[in-house]
Amino acid sequence: MTESNPLTAFLEQFLPEWFFASKYGTPLWVWMSLPLLILTISVIVKLVGAVSLLLLRRTGRMQKQWLVESICEGRSPLQVALGVVIFRGAKTLLPMSAHLQVFLGYAEAAIIIFSAIWFLLNLTVAIAERLRVFLDRSGRSHAKAVIPLARKVANTAIVIIGIMFFLQNMNVNVGAMLAGLGIGGLALALAGQKTVENLFGGIALVMDQPARVGDPCNYEGGTGVVEDVGLRSTRIRTPDRSVVTIPNSKLAEMKIESFAFRDQILLKSLVRLRYETTPEQMKSVLEGIRGLLSAHPDIAENARATFNSFSDTSLDIEIFGYVKSSDYNVFLAVREKVFLDIMDVVVTSGTAFSSPARQPV
Repeated sequence: MTESNPLTAFLEQFLPEWFFASKYGTPLWVWMSLPLLILTISVIVKLVGAVSLLLLRRTGRMQKQWLVESICEGRSPLQVALGVVIFRGAKTLLPMSAHLQVFLGYAEAAIIIFSAIWFLLNLTVAIAERLRVFLDRSGRSHAKAVIPLARKVANTAIVIIGIMFFLQNMNVNVGAMLAGLGIGGLALALAGQKTVENLFGGIALVMDQPARVGDPCNYEGGTGVVEDVGLRSTRIRTPDRSVVTIPNSKLAEMKIESFAFRDQILLKSLVRLRYETTPEQMKSVLEGIRGLLSAHPDIAENARATFNSFSDTSLDIEIFGYVKSSDYNVFLAVREKVFLDIMDVVVTSGTAFSSPARQPV
């Protein structure tokens, strides 16, 4: 094989004879040139990538910039694949044993498959981000909850299909292997029953959207903000910053109260006045509270203040209304202002809160 190779015949004019000694059926100079060939191809691929990046970004100013940027950011797997293609062509010039050719062929195919998986995983990230932007612009932000789960399902499918291609490339009979799984299918189904339940539970949570990612909610056992809906479980961040992980199948069966869908927040409280309060003072307090409620720009028009009951230690005035905001921080600020104004009204009317002192709750 060495004598019939033109490159070998050319190198024999310049290299010592020991360079052409056979090691495992392949000349020594070939073994020594493989690392240099890989290094050279790496430099070439980097240069091609840099030029392509410049051209693509110039083109992206006039065309689909998001797609161009996605390709530019995910160019590493493309560069690896290009390097393999160049190596495969350059390899034909080198005299090597059949065993080495077969080994390198398997390695090339494995790297190509790995690069394809890598590129497709990067592409799903770009598509998911583009879809988020589209949903925001179209006013359908609520549908974004589907994106994380859909991306995880797509990534899982990409990896599984890639592994099947790899096994097939390694001359593994994938069809027979899948058929063989039928023998232990019952045991596998029993072992994966909970996983399947959680998967369908996650799909139900995403489709029904009782609470979306980022939504504050009450669930059976606590309160928190939904951080992630995964294939198996959902993570909820609690007020004390810990994370609760709940299997999707269980969460799908729970009663979930989402605060994100409300358009207003209830303001309800009791003002407890002492029994020494006269009717005139009570009327003055009621008029003052009703006036400040109706005058407040962030409180809905149906707000009311009524003399509610004679309790054991106080005369109770019930305040009922809605703050015109879904932001809880805005609600807290409005409630604080209302309570301070109520204190001024009570003091101005000449009465006081019940003793033992009990502020509005």
